[in-house]
Amino acid sequence: MSVAAKLIAKDPLVSCREIPLTNFPLRIGRGEETDVRVGDRWVSREHCEIDCIDDVLLVRDLGSKHGTFVNGRSVLEASLKPGDLLNIGITRFVVEYDSAHALALRRERLLAS
Repeated sequence: MSVAAKLIAKDPLVSCREIPLTNFPLRIGRGEETDVRVGDRWVSREHCEIDCIDDVLLVRDLGSKHGTFVNGRSVLEASLKPGDLLNIGITRFVVEYDSAHALALRRERLLAS
């Protein structure tokens, strides 16, 4: 994998403010068996997972009760771009990563503005 990725927690319920995304798939939830534990009662035990395919981050909802949201939109599966807001339960994360693909996406966003 050639991306350097992390989630930046925007809420105090996450024990770690920066979560490096290095081993995929990475499961996020309230349960002890998850890779990243979130102490939010609105988060399911196994809420979602993040994977990396061809240097693109993907989030998949794992049948959570309250859903997974990317930029305010409920998703079952979605790509994550740099700067995207990932909400699980009431916990918010900002996605940060760089790759050749991510740099191209940034250029596209700037040109579209």
